Amino acid sequence: MRLLFCLVFLLPPAWALGPGDPVNLPRVQDSYGQPVDLAALAREGRYLLFWFYPKASSPGCTAQGKRYAELYPEFERLGVAIFGVSADPASEQCAFIEQMNLKGAMLPDKDGSLARLFRVGGFLGFYNRDTILVNPKGRIERIWRNVNPFRDADEVLAYIRALRR
Repeated sequence: MRLLFCLVFLLPPAWALGPGDPVNLPRVQDSYGQPVDLAALAREGRYLLFWFYPKASSPGCTAQGKRYAELYPEFERLGVAIFGVSADPASEQCAFIEQMNLKGAMLPDKDGSLARLFRVGGFLGFYNRDTILVNPKGRIERIWRNVNPFRDADEVLAYIRALRR
């Protein structure tokens, strides 16, 4: 029984992504319907940061989004494109952007394709709060799982600052 517990709960799943794993970056639409070619952005030398969140306008998501908006100029200076991702419809994401004056693109992921790509879990249509950094080579640079929405943006920025030195 202990062996089964260890195999099921302690070992990382075979499908887990890790640093250095390649990612097939798709073309998507942002919440305003504008096309976003993620692979082209990476080829231009940009880092791509995806912050997955459960629900637009909820307290934790609002705090997380506001902090990314406050730090947006610094992320831009470091060559990082920021994308908020949830299963919310585009209309709810647009309202969230306008209410909170958010920066960066929001990507509605109603079909779950980005969540599957980055192995982001969830329950009943609410994604886990995970942050994924993809490097300009189109490979996973770092993954933060089940992040604290009040510290996420600062922790990610600190990592990127150290990376870019």
